[in-house]
Amino acid sequence: MLRGIDHVLRRYIAWLALMAAWTPLNALGEAPQLPQKISCQAVQTAGFHDYPHNEEAYEAVVFYESEFRLEVNRVLMKHLLADSPFDAFLTLFDDERVVELQCANLRGAGSAKGLSCVNAPPSDLLLLNLDNLRFTRTAIGGWTFTGAGETSAGESIYVEYGQCEEG
Repeated sequence: MLRGIDHVLRRYIAWLALMAAWTPLNALGEAPQLPQKISCQAVQTAGFHDYPHNEEAYEAVVFYESEFRLEVNRVLMKHLLADSPFDAFLTLFDDERVVELQCANLRGAGSAKGLSCVNAPPSDLLLLNLDNLRFTRTAIGGWTFTGAGETSAGESIYVEYGQCEEG
């Protein structure tokens, strides 16, 4: 299991290096071309989890691959976009929650167009390649704000990658 996590973490570090090279599209004056609804499926998800009754003891784990849905938040796009430093607003739906994301346009390798999205305060990060709808997503949580003890158990830090499709 640790070997699989090491592979994912190496991919994540490579992804971070690629992110440093990406140029914001805002400077180029381009608007994102977003499908209204997108369904996404993770290929691999790995990270760390603190199990119940383990005090602040995160263990490396491979998680079940998740599914989530993205929708353009039309209300925020209509009312906030003009006065905002962001280029798009998306709503992420998964089995457990609904997350509002603020997105900035990016240009990636090979001039691929994409979005970098975070929630506020930032605990979720989503990178979406708009040319092929591949994604990388990470989320953090846990004992940072809840404190030690029973209430801190069962939190995760993970990174995943996968593929989305329109509709």
